[in-house]
Amino acid sequence: MHRFAIVDTETTGLGKADRVVEIAVVLMDGTEIINEWETLVNPLRDISNSEIHGINATLVSMAPSFKELSESLANLLDDRILVAHNIAFDKRMLVQEFSRLPRDADLGSGFCTLQATGRKLHVACQEYGIKTDTAHRALTDARATAQLLTKVQTAVVENSQKLKPARFTNLGSNSVTHLLSRSAISTSHRPAQQNLRRIFKHTNFDGSDLTENELSYLDGISSVMSDFVLSADESKQLEEWASILGISTAQIATLHEKFLHSLIEIAKRDGVISDLEFELIERASKALGVKAHGYDIKSQQSASAHLQRGEKICFTGKATDNDGNEISRETLETYARELELVPTSSVTKKSCDVLVAQDKTSMSGKAKKARDFGIPIISVNDFLQIYRKKKL
Repeated sequence: MHRFAIVDTETTGLGKADRVVEIAVVLMDGTEIINEWETLVNPLRDISNSEIHGINATLVSMAPSFKELSESLANLLDDRILVAHNIAFDKRMLVQEFSRLPRDADLGSGFCTLQATGRKLHVACQEYGIKTDTAHRALTDARATAQLLTKVQTAVVENSQKLKPARFTNLGSNSVTHLLSRSAISTSHRPAQQNLRRIFKHTNFDGSDLTENELSYLDGISSVMSDFVLSADESKQLEEWASILGISTAQIATLHEKFLHSLIEIAKRDGVISDLEFELIERASKALGVKAHGYDIKSQQSASAHLQRGEKICFTGKATDNDGNEISRETLETYARELELVPTSSVTKKSCDVLVAQDKTSMSGKAKKARDFGIPIISVNDFLQIYRKKKL
């Protein structure tokens, strides 16, 4: 019986410098699905193709980087045969990501359902009677590919001699700071109830003052809080896990506070807490039944800059309005001049007073420089609102 890991990735593009922004893994033993895993990924760079998959800088600002989640992902993929619909693409993106890390990763020889069917994913699913929803979403596409795999078992058998499982050397504990499911942000698509058979052994929280059982409980929280909601079933599972570990009520309260504090630190790492990050932190606080102490979250939120005549303004990345219409750099600079601002192409302490990005949490090179120099960043939407208001 083959052990499969069906993978799907969403990325910033197709090139060698592009990064993964969402990844999902469905584990199958034979034809039985035994687990699912998904997370958004912070690519630590700008996302120029958001219109394809709907993922932008705001959505990934609190997500783990590939480096942070690589240990958990390696543990999931190890000794399993990779499967993907267009495996050449997904495998290449994973190879590129792992190659940036000090780790030996051999992703083996996997199985491609695209090659087996000769059809695009949604067409192949239609032909085999598989219901699909929300294309260009990693978990949805991975689930569809997993179902498709069960329909092409003849091709699997015919290629079985060519299939080789992925191998990773020096695997450590299955650790990840946190995961972030897209369902935490989008209410239009709720994932099916998670298969919670897996209980991670460790997390990479600061565990210097924690016991192994306390670390294990923290990791249990991280596995069910990726959507920033605790269902009644998930709360019950956490209670049962705490009982098994011998974690007291007082310890639970302390660990919940520690988890919430880690989320705040994650939100702060780019120097700004966006409105969405604030909302997610508030939801986590409510779900965990604790409040953040010693830190005023609201005071850290960035307010839209009030553009002043003569200020030097720079634009970064592709810009779109709320309806998804692209706005050229030339148009934005024309608007800036009409506001008696001075467009500039570089970000330094002297050459720039305000930076405009599609999202205030943009990870573009110019945005990183702006944060280093303390230059305020506003969104394209903020800029357009200011423009329209002043033109009235």
